[in-house]
Amino acid sequence: MSSNIQQIYQQTILPLSERERLQLAALIITDLSRRAPATDNFTSEGESSKRKGGIREMFGTWSSGNPKSADNEQIDADLAKAYADNHEGED
Repeated sequence: MSSNIQQIYQQTILPLSERERLQLAALIITDLSRRAPATDNFTSEGESSKRKGGIREMFGTWSSGNPKSADNEQIDADLAKAYADNHEGED
């Protein structure tokens, strides 16, 4: 983030109330979503070359060993079972 943007944020946006900042954020998001850029115009050439690996490279991947671990219906069933358990007899 450039120092000019940081200065604007500190001097103009931070003093606003939380409600006003949320309204401003909503306006900005609405404006940007209407434009829907096909590419990321917010990074410099050097920054974009650093990020080519994407989110998996940044955070890695993990396998639970369960082939159904991404099955939403199974996840919902497991959650319902856990919520229904009143944990009686556990200390």
